[in-house]
Amino acid sequence: MHKLDVKDYKILKELDKDYRKSFSEIAKTVGLSKNSIALRFEKLKEYIMHGAVGIDNELLGYKMVKVFYSFDYYDEKIENQLIQELKKHKNILWVARFYGPFDISICLMVRDLNNLVTHITQFNERFAKQIREKEIQIVSKQFFCRHGYLYGETLPVNTKVFQTEKRYILSDKEKKILSTFRNDPRMSIIEISKKTNISPKTISVILKKLEKNKIITGYYMTLDNTKFNLNTFKILIQIYNTKHAKDFEEYLISLPNIRHFRKMLGLWDYEIDLVYPNMKELHKQIDVIKQKFPGTFKKTSFVSF
Repeated sequence: MHKLDVKDYKILKELDKDYRKSFSEIAKTVGLSKNSIALRFEKLKEYIMHGAVGIDNELLGYKMVKVFYSFDYYDEKIENQLIQELKKHKNILWVARFYGPFDISICLMVRDLNNLVTHITQFNERFAKQIREKEIQIVSKQFFCRHGYLYGETLPVNTKVFQTEKRYILSDKEKKILSTFRNDPRMSIIEISKKTNISPKTISVILKKLEKNKIITGYYMTLDNTKFNLNTFKILIQIYNTKHAKDFEEYLISLPNIRHFRKMLGLWDYEIDLVYPNMKELHKQIDVIKQKFPGTFKKTSFVSF
C-alpha cells in the first residue's frame, strides 16, 4: 500500500463530496495541477472499493427490505450455494456476510408485498434445512453519510431517502443511461454515449433532469476501511418509543464515525453502521449514546462484516 499524505486526504475528501467531480475542479480546491490529481487518483484507487450513482428507490416506487438469516451451520460450501441462488433474483441489491447473531443479510428492492413474498419463499424453500432463524425488516428512512472519520470532522449527510407518495417513471433512455454508469459514476458523457448510442447532448439533458427531480441523489465512493486499519460494525437497536426519534437521528448524523443508518419496520427500529478501529472504541460510543438518550434503548445487537 502507498502511504497517503495530507494532499491525498484532501483529494479523497473532494471525491467524497462528489465522486463525479472533475480533476480540474479538485485541483483548484487542493492546490495541485490537474495532472498531479490524475496521478494521485491512480494511487488512491487502492483504497476505493467502488463508486455508485445514488438513486432514490422510493421515488421509483421501490421499497428496500432487509432479511437477516442465521443458519444451523455455515461454511464455504453453503456460501457458494447461497451466491449461486441469489444470482437468480434480480431484485436483490446486495448480500452481506456477518459475524455475530446473524450469518447473512439480504437487501432487496420490491414494488409490492407479493413480490417480496415470492422472493423470500423461494429462498427459504431452497435453504429450509439450514435456516435456523430469519427476521424481515422494511426500511422506511435511509441516511447515507460520508467518511468524516478520515478527515477528523463531520461532513453534511450525503443523502436522505424517505417514504413518499410521489412516483417517477423512468423512460427507456433514462434506464439505459443509469444502468450504463450506475457502478462507474466517473464515466464521462462521451463514454456513456458510446455505450448507449445516445447523443452526448441528450445524455447531459437527461442527467440534469434526473438530478433536478432528485432521482439521482449524488455520486458516491465507498472506501475499503480495512486499508485504514478500521472496521465496520452494524448495530441493530430496539427503542421503547419514537418520542425522541428526530433528536436521536440528528445526533447520529452528527457523529463523524457513522456511515449510514436506517429507520425500519420490524423487530428492530434502527440499523446503524459505524466505523471504528475495534469493538472497544465502538462500545465507548454506544455508552455515550445511551447516556445522551437514557431509557431509549430497549435492546441492541452487534454484528461485524
